[in-house]
Amino acid sequence: MINYRNSKKLGYLFVIPLCVFVFVFMVYPIIYNIQNSFHDWNGIEVEKTFIGLQNYIELFRDPIFKTVLKNFALFAVFTVGVQCVLGLLIANLFRKKFFGRDIAKAIVFMPAVLSSVIIGQIFFRIMDPNVGYLNSFFKAVGLDFLAGAWLSDPKTAFFVIIIINIWQWTGYSVTLYYGAMMGISNDMYEAAKIDGASGFQILKSITIPLVRGTTYNLTIIGVIGALKQYDLVAVMTAGGPANSTQTFASYMYQASFGTYRQGYASAIAVVMFIIAMIITIIQLRMYNSKTLY
Repeated sequence: MINYRNSKKLGYLFVIPLCVFVFVFMVYPIIYNIQNSFHDWNGIEVEKTFIGLQNYIELFRDPIFKTVLKNFALFAVFTVGVQCVLGLLIANLFRKKFFGRDIAKAIVFMPAVLSSVIIGQIFFRIMDPNVGYLNSFFKAVGLDFLAGAWLSDPKTAFFVIIIINIWQWTGYSVTLYYGAMMGISNDMYEAAKIDGASGFQILKSITIPLVRGTTYNLTIIGVIGALKQYDLVAVMTAGGPANSTQTFASYMYQASFGTYRQGYASAIAVVMFIIAMIITIIQLRMYNSKTLY
């Protein structure tokens, strides 16, 4: 017979490596980063100059950081909203059997498994204002007035990145929604059809409420993804033109390795972390306050 106390100690022994891993690779870096945010440091020299809250004061006065906050809000609202709506509608379409459905599902999901760097390179070639395929196509068919400097114009550059992100990750939303819909009993749909419900009424009254948990999950993933957005920006615009496409991650990288202001970059990271925590807590409270299926 196994001694209860010994088995309990053995359990703690198995947990210790995980606790060490979490502390070394998660807790300690967070503490170290917070400490750096109160210093002026170039990341090369050993000496750090303590400056208190100066990095944070400068950060919230920084016009580029205001652009970062605006871009984060735009990116989160547009990508999460459009991906959830398109994902739900396309997944609902895939519920019905039709010729080539499996091939269509694979094609829709394919962009989600591609590297963002590769996608950025592809669309950079397409959107290039001088030799890009899109402008060349418009000129070839006599629609020269539609040709534009898509990535060189501050008014359009960030929206191009948003559209590309939507194209890349809608397939992921489709997959999650489709999986959730497969868990809904067909008896509910059959009963609704017998009662004379239209396709829109079935979608509104049965499908959407029963995949609400998936919607919450996609919202959290999408908002956190908006905070972390870096790959497309780095490959396609490097934060330009005129810093119009800067995101938290790209501006933090620029401050850290472009101007060698590690303390300032750490302050950006701390603000980014706080925003992520607040959004996650709010959404989890909303998630737990409702009965989700």
